[in-house]
Amino acid sequence: MNSLNTTWSRTVQGGVVAAILGSSALGFAQDGMSFGEDEVTAVSEVSPAAKFLEEGKALYLKEKYPEASLLFWKVLKDGDVSSEILRPEAQYELGKTLYRLELYQGALQHFGAIVESGESNPFFLQTLRGLVLLTDQIPEDALLMERLATYKDYLTEVPEKYRDRFAYLVGRHLYNQMNIEAALAMLNNVTTRSPDYSKARYIAGVAHVANYEAEPAVAAFKEVLRYLTSREASGSLTPEEKTLLEMTNLGMARVFYSTGSYDKSVKYFGRVGRKSEHWPTSLFESSWAYFQMDLYNKALGNLLTINAPFFDNAYFPEGTILTAVLYFYNCKYERVRYVLQGFDDQYGPIQTELASVITKYGEDPEGMYKWLMDVRDGNSSNYELIRVVNAAVNDQQVQRKIGLISAIESEKEKMGEAPSAWKSSDLAQTLSGDLELAASFARVDAGALAKQRLERALRELADLVLEEKKILFEVARAEKGDIEADLRAAMVVDKNVTDKPTVDVSDEEMYWTFDGEYWRDELGYYIFTVNSECKR
Repeated sequence: MNSLNTTWSRTVQGGVVAAILGSSALGFAQDGMSFGEDEVTAVSEVSPAAKFLEEGKALYLKEKYPEASLLFWKVLKDGDVSSEILRPEAQYELGKTLYRLELYQGALQHFGAIVESGESNPFFLQTLRGLVLLTDQIPEDALLMERLATYKDYLTEVPEKYRDRFAYLVGRHLYNQMNIEAALAMLNNVTTRSPDYSKARYIAGVAHVANYEAEPAVAAFKEVLRYLTSREASGSLTPEEKTLLEMTNLGMARVFYSTGSYDKSVKYFGRVGRKSEHWPTSLFESSWAYFQMDLYNKALGNLLTINAPFFDNAYFPEGTILTAVLYFYNCKYERVRYVLQGFDDQYGPIQTELASVITKYGEDPEGMYKWLMDVRDGNSSNYELIRVVNAAVNDQQVQRKIGLISAIESEKEKMGEAPSAWKSSDLAQTLSGDLELAASFARVDAGALAKQRLERALRELADLVLEEKKILFEVARAEKGDIEADLRAAMVVDKNVTDKPTVDVSDEEMYWTFDGEYWRDELGYYIFTVNSECKR
């Protein structure tokens, strides 16, 4: 026993495995660790690798991170059997050091290797905090989220300071993986004192919607609204929270629409402000609610608004079909044909273009990504195509990939600013290769996601073309008097069969006839005079 104590003392004095025995530099403690005597004996003599490790840690404390990283790398690459026990700590220390060098992808690589090695790695739990810290730097990295989710059963092991953030990020990741129950369980652990609380409740609401659970979805959204409106009243609402408030109102409106509560749906759509980027969406979707309530004049007024040139990125091809349906139910058949001809003229070429692009880059996601960025940056004369591409690019998942690519490019620039001796090292070359690989993967992922979005847009256009044909078929039947009873029952009959405008105007309003010119202060206030031409 004395020999074991002597060996152990020597090891700790050398500092080789101090972090294994006590708390680490990132604050986690390890319990239940034990070593066989043969393992301890293997490091009883201070090896060159042990010296490198100690020197690296000393340099780290002096904030000489480039020099420290090279020493930790030497330990990792030391092929001597006696260095085996040192490598977990060296990898952990290298991950920390790369984080300090703002080389976050490199840090993720080494922290990720520890996660992959599993619980048997003595730095498995310490690495958790390192991953949480990385989320502040590369929050949308899918690989980081995957690594973090490995610890979903270790919530109580997360320092309280980071627990809310961890629960939110893992819960969001699990939702993106459509693991609804696990996501809700994690999101419910985010407390009200967390800046992520409102986002966690919003995602919980969306998760309930995905699970077809309207009542708990409304309850979750109401929590968000209470929390954010109180912050708004106090003047402390951040821009991000303002956007979330608008998204929550949209969420509430959609839930009520799905349950047939169209009046409540319209109320929440109306809470999305005129200056919001989501206002065109609220106008379009509320048009469907007005349609369900037989308020055709309001529905058509909203559809007219979203066609204004002020909404460059607004892409609502379904709006044209809805417009035709509204005219159909008022027996304005020539107007229906005119509107649908406009649909063909506007979206027919888009179908052709999308099909061509998807065929061209179907097996080349990086090429798809480059094309997408070119169109987004204005290198296209096809205005409608730009709208479709902007709708695809604005998808959150695509945005995250684009953000990741930007972050990787920033890291490349950071490496270029490093000392020349470090840049010429094997470590730097390896990190550079890893960065290139990560960037390539990110471009491939972004291109693949963009392809999916564009394929979806193409399918939706094809479906709308089928709807167009159905409407024209019903128009032809209606003109012959051969119309289904359920359609006739929904038509507006015995109304004023006249072209004379009849709009009720209050004392606080003024009536202006739309002459084809849009004015910003008129947007959202258009009302169509729809005089039915239907007769019994």
